[in-house]
Amino acid sequence: MHATKIALIAAAASVALPALAATQDELRDALVGNTFQGDMGGGGYSSFFAEDGTYYDTSTSGTYEITDEGVCYPETDYGCYQATIDGTTLEWMKDGESAGTGEILDGDALDLVEE
Repeated sequence: MHATKIALIAAAASVALPALAATQDELRDALVGNTFQGDMGGGGYSSFFAEDGTYYDTSTSGTYEITDEGVCYPETDYGCYQATIDGTTLEWMKDGESAGTGEILDGDALDLVEE
């Protein structure tokens, strides 16, 4: 019986736990001054997060805020996205579901900022 308990405990310990959403500080450290490049909503997506609270995509720009709700896009229909971060890999989450994945690139790696 003792070996069975140990086996059950070992099996329970190996179950993958869901990744925890990044905190405000983790989001700021990872995104502000950097670029996200990946997939979002079924298509390629890139965005640079400037220090002044402006995001720059390939065709538009606007305001973002990092709050306890995640990365939020006020005055848009986008709402807020949570994220999990593992090194330079980021996964966006919306309402508990994956909304996209990609990489965090240093700086304005794709020259998205309008001159």
